[in-house]
Amino acid sequence: MKLNINNAFLIVLFLCKIGFAQTPDFLFQKGNELYNNGKFDLAIKEYNKILENNLHSPEIYFNMGNCFYKLNDVANSNFYYEKALLLSPNDKYILENVSFAKNMILDNIEELPKTQIQTNIDSIVSLFPIKVWSYILVGLISIFFILTLFYLFSYNSTYKRIYFSLSIFFLMISLLTSNIIWEESKKSIEIKNGIIFAKELYVFSEPNIRKEEIFILHEGTKVRLIDKLKGWQKIRLINGSEGWVVENQIKPL
Repeated sequence: MKLNINNAFLIVLFLCKIGFAQTPDFLFQKGNELYNNGKFDLAIKEYNKILENNLHSPEIYFNMGNCFYKLNDVANSNFYYEKALLLSPNDKYILENVSFAKNMILDNIEELPKTQIQTNIDSIVSLFPIKVWSYILVGLISIFFILTLFYLFSYNSTYKRIYFSLSIFFLMISLLTSNIIWEESKKSIEIKNGIIFAKELYVFSEPNIRKEEIFILHEGTKVRLIDKLKGWQKIRLINGSEGWVVENQIKPL
């Protein structure tokens, strides 16, 4: 079939319009409009289209959490709020909504108390994400080398002592910062958490349904995934309790 110029132009224009309509910004705005109009299911579909293209952001996860919260979906609302928190751990709005979503969970599990020293360390570490700590480390090392050069090329003994002391100080701070980055990087690799999606989840002392049932957990509860056997997943709660559950009942974060 032969196309004339006008028809070809219209087809190209139509294809461009379709392509524009599928951009992440367009989908995000469309999802927001649907959310504001109370069409939460449709909004979730638009946000999912963005995630299907491997585009992730705390805003998308936060909005999806809001949609599921409005739909009273305990598991999904907690799951997506926690996903948003992973990407933006200090966002006050996400933290607020995480606390609201946790109120929907039936399980009331208290976290093990921390020492004052550990609390202070955690508060310092939580000031910045790992990426920012990496930039800080580069800056500290740069200052250390500059002060070292000043020390080496200075002829004034007083200045040499000052430069030497400051360079040692920045070296120590650099080592502490690198330790923070190392520990946080290990945590992000080693520590795996998940959200329970089963309405009721029986926890056993061993990976065997004939063994003792320790306790029952419910949808939306966050657990740490610490081991795995065929058909079974070992979990740990924030209060230190551990046990085995049937696999595929927990969605990893």
